[in-house]
Parts: sequence; structure tokens; C-alpha cells
Amino acid sequence: MPEPAPDRGNALPEILVSPGCLPETATQAESALLRANAPIFQRGGALVRPATFTVRASGGRETQAIGLLQLTVTAMIDRMARAAIWQRPSKSKKEDPIIDPPGEVARIILSRAGEWRFLNLAGVITAPCLRRDGSLLVEPGYDRETRMFLALPPGFRMPAIPERPTKADAQAALAKLDALLGGFPFVTALDRSVALSALMTPILRPAMDAAPFHFIVAPAPGSGKSYLVDLASAIATGQVCPVSNVSTNPEELEKNLTGLLLAGFAVASLDNIEGEVGGSLLCQATERPMIRLRPLGTSQIATIENTATIFGTGNNAVVTGDMVRRALVCNLDAGVERPELRHFDFDPLKTILENRGAFIAAILTIARAWRVAGGPDQSPLASYSDWRRLVRDPLIWLGQPDAAGSMEQNRAGDPELTELRSMLAAWAAVPGARGGLTAREAIALAEKRAPTVMGEPTGLAWPALAEALEGVCGDRGGLNPRRLGVWLRTHAGRVVDKKRFTARSGHADIARWAITDA
Repeated sequence: MPEPAPDRGNALPEILVSPGCLPETATQAESALLRANAPIFQRGGALVRPATFTVRASGGRETQAIGLLQLTVTAMIDRMARAAIWQRPSKSKKEDPIIDPPGEVARIILSRAGEWRFLNLAGVITAPCLRRDGSLLVEPGYDRETRMFLALPPGFRMPAIPERPTKADAQAALAKLDALLGGFPFVTALDRSVALSALMTPILRPAMDAAPFHFIVAPAPGSGKSYLVDLASAIATGQVCPVSNVSTNPEELEKNLTGLLLAGFAVASLDNIEGEVGGSLLCQATERPMIRLRPLGTSQIATIENTATIFGTGNNAVVTGDMVRRALVCNLDAGVERPELRHFDFDPLKTILENRGAFIAAILTIARAWRVAGGPDQSPLASYSDWRRLVRDPLIWLGQPDAAGSMEQNRAGDPELTELRSMLAAWAAVPGARGGLTAREAIALAEKRAPTVMGEPTGLAWPALAEALEGVCGDRGGLNPRRLGVWLRTHAGRVVDKKRFTARSGHADIARWAITDA
């Protein structure tokens, strides 16, 4: 984000650097920076400024993304030089000579976490948005109510939005968005509704505490997954979406996601997810208004406001565990062997970039019209009440399927839930289940052989239990009681088919685990 050159004339304050006055000099420097309206903000215990990054996009491309850059000592010296004229006392009666700002003063300012007078910044956006009270944020710069910095590109234009839009206005706006989706091979109408949510959510995200994970999946590459994410990003930022490739290593996934969140990107995508997707940080990033992150290479913990909309793409991938209720899944299926070879005459990405403001206005019109109409609340949705009021309920009001219905589909296909259901059923079928079994007792029963009439061992006495345990605690040495104990403790209390595991006594693998009615 280039900035105009500073006026180094007499309008700038003068700061005299005298020996023994470093604290006072640092305070003067901070005052000069505030007076100059320097784009410096505090976020997560650090000083940052809005900046433009060149980052990876899907398909090996690059994109430009507005984010937040932490100020270094050198960057602070640069800002101090723009904000004031620095001098040292003259040893003679002549005019005090001009000097460069001292690095020690810059270091003192950067060290004053908790004492700064700089404004707190939640995030940076590149599109007008809706505030929580229904008013529009359209003026570039820092907005005190949302604590967002609006960086509009040169020449940006957006049509006027009616003060009190009608349902007819909202329907026309929805038709404009829906026309962008004509070439996508949605499996059901529900998937199309999730796609509409994907287009709307990033624009309305500043008025939400949290937004669900939008996960675009297909059975084969080339079905349009990343392209759909790029459409949502193009409306919100004017650029295709920054991505991070997802490793099967959970630690690598957390590192990549931490980097995206600390950078302050308004939208980001986890690209080409394979198998199952979940993890504690992704759960936090899609549910919590505030998240705690450990920057790479440090032992410090940064607590930041979470304003990002997180997308994901994958082939035959599924959400699992706690992500089931935090994700909206959009299924695409072109139904052909080589979906990447399909030809389209319509280019929705080009259409958005040629008239981006019109699509932003359409989204804001829908949300505002529903608010003006005083539309009735639909069924509650834990953790996502803001998204429900701004996206889900207006879409239902306009005749679209309930996008949150995707969460129920996730639950039905959740591998962890299927695993738990199998364990509950198999455990309940063996002797002593009601009174409780230790992990070792359960494994002994799973390995027990059923005798024949002649007393010779044959097949397993409880094959269903053996199969269920193999899935949760099997390793090269057989069934591992410690792993089973950890699994039982992790899943204790979760209700499936009105049943759940309950620990009668003890800890880990010495606890007696019984199945009780919920």
C-alpha cells in the first residue's frame, strides 16, 4: 500500500535528542506519530500496519492480498523520520543539526506493549461492509466502531443502497449473485445455497463474531472448487484467494493456518485437503471471536481478534470431529471423467472484477432488506448467531434451502461419529458392559476365541468388538490398552443414538467404562 511522501517542512514537530532522556524522547516520538496519523495500530501485542503482500493462489498462481505487517525497528525508524524533524543539541550557539531518528528510541516504542496509545485494530478489509447496528461502513480508513481499516482501491465505485430496501430489492440482488453460479455442477439445491453463503459471508464478516468454515468438495480435480472460492474472494478483496496447501501433518496445518491468521487476510483458503479435516486451531478459527496464536519461531502467545473467513477445498475429503458443526460443505460433481476439460462461455470472475461494487451492493442490500423487514428468526444455531441473522436467515427468507442443513449432512457422514457408534454397539453386546469394562478387559474379550463343542478355539467370540477396537487402538503390536483408554476419555459423554460412554471410576486405561443412557 504506497503512501504519499511526508511533508518535511515546518509543519512537522521538532524532537531534540538529548542524552539521558530516552523515555521522554520515545513518548514525544509516539505523540508525533499519532499527530501525523501514521497507519500504525496495535494488534496481538505487536504494532502493525496495513500492507500489500504477494502470496500464493490456487493452481500455482500468485495474488495480491491486503494484510497486516508487524513493524520492525527499521520500519519504526522510517515512520519516525516521516513524522518529525530530529535534531541533536548543538555544541555551539548555532542551529541544532538534523539527525536520523535513533534506533534506541524505536526499540523503546516497540517494547511498550500495554502502554501504547495507538488504536486497536481488528483487521483490514477492502470492501464496504455492514456494521452491527445495520449502518454502512463506506469511508476509507480506520473505523472506531468496528476497529477495522477499510482500504479501498483507487477508482472503486459502488451503487447506492436504498436506506430501506424491500424484499423485491433483495430478490433482485440475490438473482444477481445467483447468476454467477450458473456453470457450477452443484449436486443439490442445498449445495448452491452454501455457495451463496460463501459469496456473502466475507462481505458481512466484520459484523459477525464468528463465521463457519466453507468447504468446497468434489470427487475429482477440475470441478470448480478453487474457482468458487476465488469468486468469493474477488467480491470481498478484488483479487483471487490466498491459499495454503494442507499437509497431512497436523502440526504443519497449524503452522500454515497460524501464518494466514496473523497476516490478517480477510479471506484465506486451505487448498487441496485430503482425507479428513479438523484440528483444534481450525475449530477455534471458525468459532472464536478471539484466538491465541504462537508465531513461528517464538515462545510468545499473541491474542488477536478473529475477523477472517476461512475456506477449504478438497477431493473426496470430509470434515470430522468437532469440525462437523462448524463447517458448511458445498458438493460439486461434474459427472464426467475429465471435468477440467469442460468449456464455458461465461466468465463470472471477469464479470465480478469489471463491476465489483455492484456485487458488494447486492450482498449489503440482502442483509439490510431482511433487517428492515424484521424477518423472524429461524431455528437457533450455536456459535453462529450473527452469521444466522446476516446470511442464513435472509437466504431462507428469499426461498433458498437452509445452508445450515449441511451441518446435519456432515454429522451423518462424520467418520468419528461412525466410529463411536460402532464402538458403542459392539461394547454393549459383550458381557459386563452395563457394569463397566476396563480397557484391558475389553481388549481381552476382543481377543478371546470361541470354543467348539470339542473345546478347540475357533473364531473370535466377539468379532464386532475386535473390529471396532482395531480401528481405534490397533497398532503393530496388537490392540493397545493405553491408546484405547485415551480414546475412551476423549469420547466420554458424547451422545450417539441416546447412548454414551461413562467412566465409573479410575483414570485412563484403569477406569471402568460403562454405556449409559443419555
